[in-house]
Amino acid sequence: MKKLFLLPALILAINVHAQTKTYSIAQAHSHNDYERSTPFYEAASLRFGSIEADIHLKDGVLYVAHDHKDIQAFRTFKEMYLLPVVRQFAVNNGKAYPDGSPMQLLVDIKTEGRSTLKALQELLIPYRQYFDRSVNPEAVKIVLSGNVPPAAEWNQYDPLFFFDGRPDSTYPASLKPRIAMVSVSFTNYSKWNGKGTLTPADLEKVKQVIDKAHAQGYPFRFWGAPSSKSCYYKLMDLGVDIIGTDKPTELYDVISNTAKTTVAGLPVHEIYTPTYASDATQVRSKNVILMIGDGTGLAQMFAGYTANKGALSLFKMKQLGLSKTQSIDNYHTDSAAGGSAMGTGVKTNNREIGMDKTYVSIPVLSETLAPKGIQSGVVVTEEITGATPASFYGHTTDRDSTRLLAQALTTSPLQLAVGGGKEDFDQDLGPQWQQQLAAKGVYVVDNLDNWNAQTKNRTLVILSNKAVGSMQQGRGDYLKRAVKKALQQLNASGKGFFLMVEGSRIDHGGHFNDLDYLVREMLDFDEAIGEALRFADQDKQTTVIVTADHETSGLALMDGDIATGQLRGHFATNDHTGIPVMVFAYGPNSQLFRGVYENNEIYAKMLQCFGIRK
Repeated sequence: MKKLFLLPALILAINVHAQTKTYSIAQAHSHNDYERSTPFYEAASLRFGSIEADIHLKDGVLYVAHDHKDIQAFRTFKEMYLLPVVRQFAVNNGKAYPDGSPMQLLVDIKTEGRSTLKALQELLIPYRQYFDRSVNPEAVKIVLSGNVPPAAEWNQYDPLFFFDGRPDSTYPASLKPRIAMVSVSFTNYSKWNGKGTLTPADLEKVKQVIDKAHAQGYPFRFWGAPSSKSCYYKLMDLGVDIIGTDKPTELYDVISNTAKTTVAGLPVHEIYTPTYASDATQVRSKNVILMIGDGTGLAQMFAGYTANKGALSLFKMKQLGLSKTQSIDNYHTDSAAGGSAMGTGVKTNNREIGMDKTYVSIPVLSETLAPKGIQSGVVVTEEITGATPASFYGHTTDRDSTRLLAQALTTSPLQLAVGGGKEDFDQDLGPQWQQQLAAKGVYVVDNLDNWNAQTKNRTLVILSNKAVGSMQQGRGDYLKRAVKKALQQLNASGKGFFLMVEGSRIDHGGHFNDLDYLVREMLDFDEAIGEALRFADQDKQTTVIVTADHETSGLALMDGDIATGQLRGHFATNDHTGIPVMVFAYGPNSQLFRGVYENNEIYAKMLQCFGIRK
């Protein structure tokens, strides 16, 4: 895999359970913000739409504190919130935020309402332009909560003040423009701690109070709800308009990345169910198909299973093992060391291909099999010089030596190579490279449709990078078609073959922290797995192994609905992890792949399938 970088986050939140609703950071609320290590500025740096400060009136001064005993001389409302707002406007050209996103201050009055509100209004007189939306559309909205005067008096107060209503109160139509939202304590309806999910009874009570506020035409907020990812997701699912948190960075991550951590409505494919006629038999395998889902852990597989509404061809395979993927020099391998472990039977350092830990070239599988008359091939959904395919034909100290790898491919014993990278070949090998190889009897094509799988010549199907782009970008059924053609061509020799098939871009989805991208690639890979299993049943002498070189992203599956194919996940990192990966096997000698073992042992097990002693 090439080095990838995180894509910018979007703000669309998709309800896993039913509806679709758009959320942005403008709907994020920093609860008890003054308790942050950097009050106001932490939430403002994340562009939170709502920031809360509790105020106390003492000796004519407004202090910020949760309780009276917590009042400190330097923690005044003016210093902690009023002047920071002024600074925001100064640095953002007359706006609270550079992009014009709104800001509100939720001012929770802790002391007697009328006197505290009078002191607040007097304090704001020199700064009115920053808070009066009637004269400045960019102004910060001040919303009053807590010990506010009775609702009957609200219209007597300065129109720059808005109010936080309550769902059990009835307000006259004349007050509706002054009510910014309706809020209530979450604990009035549930004691849920934010782990797992709400009980059905509590869920119904919570839904009723939200629906009641919406029926009255007010935005809704809970205070006191758990500050957890599960709770944020649930509140968004239920349509709560303002989501509160004691952990601003965590809520920011959830809201700004929800579009990339949710999956819904992906196309469902029919799976292949094997006959099991040849499964776990002990006859010699004539052919071995190794399928590597790059970056694919069990969570990635089950994400595909969920999106495909409870079905994967992969999960029809009965022989299961676990591969430990650590490289020589790192707890989490990269694709070069991971692929080389399977392609050579020797663990090595990250970035190395076809070399041992001392940087000495060692035979790769195609070089071991060729003298025995067994042909080898690779099919991938990225550049053919990527680290994983190169691990079965190349030797280099650095996986980024693509020119060296391109040259190695042209002279390797690999009978068949299918993947992208034509643009790189044109640049690295010169414009005549195809004609030069053709003169040596190598069959070279740059279009899948033009590939004649009946040829007996050594074949390079080197496509444009656009042809092996992502499923999101419309790659279509390239992998499935390429696998079918590869099996047809390699099987024609009658002497047996080894084929490595990589679902290369599952790893990209992990690096991008994009669940939709990842799952689309996983589903495409599963269709190719189905083709391999079908071939194995027809041939009865073919062993199919499905595994991964490593896990990418530490994917956690947070919520989902198998019946509808909807899913929500969370990514721990945009890098590889050291989590062991699954090994599934089918066909003759598939029982060899049971158990827990190092990834380089897969090489020896494949040779054992062929009846070759290492």
